[in-house]
Amino acid sequence: MVSYSTLAISIWATVKAVWRGDSPFAGYTAMHPVNEEGKYVIQAEGIRLAFTNLNGGAPTNLWINDTNGNEIDVLLGLEQARDYANYTGLLGGAIGRVAGHISGAKFDVDGHTYHLSANGNNGTSTYDGGARGWSRMALDVGSHTKNSITFAVFDRPGKNGFPGSCGSSLTHSVYPNEWRISYGVTPSRTDHAIPISLSHQTFWNLDGFATGTVSEQTLHLPFSGMRLEQDDHGIPTGDIKGNIKDSCHDFWSSPKVLVTRRSPWEKDSNPVATLSSPRSGIKVDLYTDQEAIRLLTWDGGMDSNLTLKSAQGGAKVVRNAALSIQMQDWPDALRPWFTPVH
Repeated sequence: MVSYSTLAISIWATVKAVWRGDSPFAGYTAMHPVNEEGKYVIQAEGIRLAFTNLNGGAPTNLWINDTNGNEIDVLLGLEQARDYANYTGLLGGAIGRVAGHISGAKFDVDGHTYHLSANGNNGTSTYDGGARGWSRMALDVGSHTKNSITFAVFDRPGKNGFPGSCGSSLTHSVYPNEWRISYGVTPSRTDHAIPISLSHQTFWNLDGFATGTVSEQTLHLPFSGMRLEQDDHGIPTGDIKGNIKDSCHDFWSSPKVLVTRRSPWEKDSNPVATLSSPRSGIKVDLYTDQEAIRLLTWDGGMDSNLTLKSAQGGAKVVRNAALSIQMQDWPDALRPWFTPVH
């Protein structure tokens, strides 16, 4: 039962949000319980996840049992939910409205040039949705059950320069030994194109950071026969390169220590990526209906002061401490998700 004080806070949060033109779901967020670290927890057999609604609804912890039956936390994250409020690093949840780099911080749709907020490559490009992108936003909690949580976000044209406005739901659900992520997008107007390409950024270390890095863990990308060429700033050039067998980019012929697919994709039975650890015995298979995946290893320059959570040892996070596998549409292939009807 919701207490009177909680209800009052919820109503006040809703009034403030509507007055500012923000999401009307703000009141729901205040009604859902959090743990002692201020996080929302969902769980099922063999898996337990914690989230904050900050930084794009960022996952903060993922507890899985290793082969010895010990529960370990395999995600890079911050100790307390409130720590995310002033965090400007790359530990966000959903990234967008358009994930990846947009060169020149502008693009053309329907004969009009849209100028975006520039936050990458010394102010020359838009990275992961811009300075006020989704991974830097506080999302609202629309629903929260034992095994599921749904975040809501309302994106308007003024925030980063993207045209059109939309409402989105981002749902995380867990089942026995399974974590599912789904996105839903609804345009609020039908006379503007809405470019959108979402992804999700979570940094994994399947040893629970016991060895400090992911160097002993193996990665298998069975459909990665090709890759997009990048320039010196990490922006795709448009050229497609082949990943030759036994080259440094070959993760498809066999698992390898540290995106082409057959048709039909059979996304529910063929993983596009498998990350495994011989030390903990944990293996993660990734299934997705997106066209491409993007890999990022933790660079020491991302946040030189970041430390592991206390249960992970509290040590400084070093270079190559974790790996992020992002599912997304073709990087730098900006196109309207919704095309207006004239």
